Amino acid sequence: MIIDINFWFLAVVTCLLGAMSPGPSLVVVSHNTMSLGFRYGVITSISHGVGVGIYALLTVFGITLIIQSSDIILPLIRIFGCIFLLYLARNMYHFSWDTNGEKEYKTRSRSTFSVVKDGFLIAAINPKIILFFSAFFAQFIDVHSQVSMKLSLALIATLVDMFWYVFVSYLISQSQYTKIFKGREEYVSKGFSCVLIGSSLYFLVALLT
Repeated sequence: MIIDINFWFLAVVTCLLGAMSPGPSLVVVSHNTMSLGFRYGVITSISHGVGVGIYALLTVFGITLIIQSSDIILPLIRIFGCIFLLYLARNMYHFSWDTNGEKEYKTRSRSTFSVVKDGFLIAAINPKIILFFSAFFAQFIDVHSQVSMKLSLALIATLVDMFWYVFVSYLISQSQYTKIFKGREEYVSKGFSCVLIGSSLYFLVALLT
């Protein structure tokens, strides 16, 4: 595999811009970090990166084009995505904070598995991620690309996504940022909930039109 610095730099920048674009993923990572702490923000970020990495692998081997052109698979992903976004929105809306600032759910406590599920599924069912890899990431691949190059590109997409959201979690967990939200936690949770509801409705309208 020939090392082309410009090629790999462009690949990293493209993946970073894709990760940085605002959407449901940013909302979920931000909320889990604010409500559960930096550790859970990192767990969400890593599981999200794994989901992105799977799409990257599917892209480099040409499978996302099949998914995108399917009359059944992509609509099912979008429908499931809308349902999952509404599920997350409900959880965020009912998230409560006690008088001492401790976080707790009214219905149940969060397990590590549920946080991993949040990160992975928000990547797996996000139509924006499918379109990003099909439209932009696929441009780095051709029929003559070596397997090692394809795997390297998928690894880059995974790591860039993980590091970006870990960085976001770190920023949110810093004291100067937490002070901004002090006393406003429930309003922030409900605001995040409204964003996810709006995203779900947007994806639903796009599916029906």
